[in-house]
Amino acid sequence: MASILFSKAALELGVLSMRKMRKAGGSQIAELAPSLIILLLVILFPMIDIIYLGVGYCSGMYLNQMTTRACSTSKPSDWAAARNAMNSAWLSSSLPHFTGSSIIKNDFKAPQTLAGGDEFDQFVEVNTQVQVSPFISLASVPFLSALSIDGLTKPVVFNYIDKRPMEETGKN
Repeated sequence: MASILFSKAALELGVLSMRKMRKAGGSQIAELAPSLIILLLVILFPMIDIIYLGVGYCSGMYLNQMTTRACSTSKPSDWAAARNAMNSAWLSSSLPHFTGSSIIKNDFKAPQTLAGGDEFDQFVEVNTQVQVSPFISLASVPFLSALSIDGLTKPVVFNYIDKRPMEETGKN
């Protein structure tokens, strides 16, 4: 019986001490708004923007791969037409519309031969630059607008370089 009384007294003491620790003013609700602002500005919006920039980077890499493949399967005299066809195909797809991307540069170099190779071991190299706008621009936030951060407050430019061996075009 003594143990029941002891546990009952301890329970009442615990409840009383918890009531003393709690404040009746509702300060937890008052702290919610500033914590939500900090959570949104510091964690959520930048995380969404980083995922979005990753998709934008992949879309630019896709343009570079398409152009390199088109140039490696055609003759060097047809590379300009192949590049223009890949640019228009990429721009008409949904990738640049979703990511807010634009082509800054998509150039190719003349066929290159590796050291020690013969005239048939030629490579094509394509250099591509794509500009991706941020999904949620945080430039209107007062302390971030002065920082000028690529990808958060202003568009970011991605550079790609791809080199691929030229396909057989009937020379040998």
